[in-house]
Amino acid sequence: MLLLVASAASADTLEILGPSAAVPPEGFSIALVRRDATGALVPAEGLSVSASGARLQPGPEQPPLRTFLVVPEPGAREVKVAAEGVGSRAEARYVLGPPATQVSLTLDPPAPVKGRDKEARLTVRMLQPDGTPDDTGAPPVLRANVGRVEGLVRTGPGTWQARYVLPDTRYPEVAILVALSAWPHPQSIHGAYGKVLVPLAASVELPGRTEPDAEISVTIAGTTFGPVKAAPDGRFRLPVIVPPGHSVGQARAVDAAGNVRRSRMDLALPPTDGLACVLHPQRLPVDGTSRARMLCATSDPFGRPVHDARVTASARYGTLRGPTRAEGGLLEWTYTAPRTLPAEPERLVATWPERGTSSREELSLQLVQGPVARTSLSLPEPMVHLGSTVTVTVKSWDAFGRPRPGALVVSSAPVGTFSPPREEAPGVFTSAWTLPPQGLVGETVVKALAYGPAGTEPARLRVWVDQGTLHAGVTDLAELPVPGQPLRVGGEERMTGEDGAVVFGPVRPGRVEVVHGQWPGLRQTVYVLGEGGPVFPREQPLAPVMAEQSVRLAPSVPVNVRLKVEGPRVTFWMEDASGRVLVGREAHVWLSAGQRSAVELKDGYGTFLVKHEGPVSVSVADVRTGVTALAEVRP
Repeated sequence: MLLLVASAASADTLEILGPSAAVPPEGFSIALVRRDATGALVPAEGLSVSASGARLQPGPEQPPLRTFLVVPEPGAREVKVAAEGVGSRAEARYVLGPPATQVSLTLDPPAPVKGRDKEARLTVRMLQPDGTPDDTGAPPVLRANVGRVEGLVRTGPGTWQARYVLPDTRYPEVAILVALSAWPHPQSIHGAYGKVLVPLAASVELPGRTEPDAEISVTIAGTTFGPVKAAPDGRFRLPVIVPPGHSVGQARAVDAAGNVRRSRMDLALPPTDGLACVLHPQRLPVDGTSRARMLCATSDPFGRPVHDARVTASARYGTLRGPTRAEGGLLEWTYTAPRTLPAEPERLVATWPERGTSSREELSLQLVQGPVARTSLSLPEPMVHLGSTVTVTVKSWDAFGRPRPGALVVSSAPVGTFSPPREEAPGVFTSAWTLPPQGLVGETVVKALAYGPAGTEPARLRVWVDQGTLHAGVTDLAELPVPGQPLRVGGEERMTGEDGAVVFGPVRPGRVEVVHGQWPGLRQTVYVLGEGGPVFPREQPLAPVMAEQSVRLAPSVPVNVRLKVEGPRVTFWMEDASGRVLVGREAHVWLSAGQRSAVELKDGYGTFLVKHEGPVSVSVADVRTGVTALAEVRP
C-alpha cells in the first residue's frame, strides 16, 4: 500500500505545488492550484505571481493548473515564491542544494613511496559546518590523476574508506586525489569536494662507480643514505628515496686511506609534472546542455601548491568556461557538451607553460548517443507459411535520426517463437521467427519493442501515473534506462527492471514521494489532484519504442517458391521451411504474354528476362509439389 496524504479543500483556496526537499541550482517546476468553495479545481488565472532569489518562466500548459519553471539566481541559497488572487494567497519556500557539506581526505601512510608501498588507505569524511559527521549524503565520487582508487566502503557515520593504488611508474611525482560529494546524483557537477596533494617519493637504487672498496653515501633533500661499500672494481648500488623536485644529490666517498671526496650526483630523473587535473563526470550526452567539471591543482617541483599559476585549457568539440579560482587553490572549468556526435573521442587538454612541456594534462570524455527514439520492423514477404522460419528485421534510430547501435530489441507475435536478436549493422537487428507447423490461418501482427541501450549510473528520476497506476523510471544523463535501481515510496522499495522502469501500484489523490534508495537527493514529488487526475508534474512515460507489421498466415507447404522482380529481370528459388535454398528443384515458368530469355541457373537460383511492352503476369511452379508463386512484371 502507498502512503498518500490527501490535501484538504477549503473555500477559495490557492496552493503552490513543488518539490518537498532541496532543489537543484538548474531550476525546478512548480504549479498553482486553485479550488472553489466545493473543493473543485478551477482555472488558476488572474493571479499575481512573484519570486525572490529566482526568475519565473512559464511552464507547459496544463489546465486548470498554471505551471512555472523556477530558475534560481547565481549564488542563491533560498527561493521564495508568492501567488495572490482575490481573497486568496499562497507562499512557498525552497532551499537550494547541494547541502553545505565539507569533504576531508586523509591518506595512510601520508607520504607513500614508490618501489616500497603498493597502496595506501584513503579515508573520506563528510562533515557538517560544525565539524560533526554528515551521514545524510550518498557515497563520494573519487578521482585520481595518477594511480587508481578502488574498493570504496562505508566504515561509519559520514566516513568512507578506499584503497589508493600507486602508479606503476618509478620516478617521483605529485598525485592529486579528489573526492566529490556529488548531489543529487553521481553524475552531477554539483556538490562539495575536497582534495589532497600527495608528493610521491620513489625508492630506487642509484648505480655508480668510484674508487675500489670506497664507502659511498648520498644526501638527498637533507636525508643521508648509506654508506655502502664499492666492489673491487669500484661499482656500487645505493638504495635511496627521492622526493619530487630533487634531481641532484651530494655524494661522499671515503677511500681505504680515509680520504674524503665530495661530488654532485645527477639523479637522471625526468622533469616532474606540476599539473594534475580531474574531470567529472567522464560521460556526457551530446545534447548541447549537459556539463562536466574539470578541477586542476598546481604544484612546484616539491609538491607545494602554486596559487598564481597561469593554466590554459581547451576542448576539441565542446566548450570550456573558466578558469575560476576554487576553494583549496584549485582551478575550475565548466565543460558543455556539443549538440552533434563527433567522429572522434573528446579530449580536454590543460597546459602550464611556465612549468615546462611535461606539465600537461590530457583528459578523455566519452560523448554518448541518446536512446532509441524511433524504430521500424520489416519481413521479407507480407505472407508467411506455418511451419516456416522467416527473418524479422528491426531498425532503430535516435532522436536525431542517426542509427542507434546497442539497442535492446524484443520481438513478439501471437504465434511462433523468436531467436535472440543479432545486430547485423549499426542499429539493424535481425531475429528468426519460427512458426508452428499447424494453427489458425489469417491476419496476425508482429511487434518489436526497442529501448536503451542500458545506462550505468542514475541521473534522472521520472515518475508518471498511467490509468491510475504509479510508474517510475531511472535514466542516466543521456536518458538511457538504468536497471537495478532501488526506489522507495513510503515503506515500500522496488528495483527497476531491464527497461529502467518499475510499477508501484494504484494511487489515490494526494502527494506521492519517490526517493532513490542510494542517492536520497534524487527524488520526485508527484501530486495527484483528484480521482483520475490531473497529475503534477506531468511527465512522459519511460517506455520502449514500438513498431509493428501485419502479416498473413498461410497453411504450411512442403516448399516455398520465392520471386524477386527487378525491372524486366525475374529471379526465383525454392526454400524449405527454415529458409534454406534448395538446389536441383525442377521449375515450370509461365508468362501471360510476351517472351522470356533462357533460364540461367546457379546455386539454386534461376534468372530470366521478360520481353513485352506492357505488364506481364509471371508464375513459377515447383514441379514436384505444385507450389506456385505469381508476380507482375513491368519491363
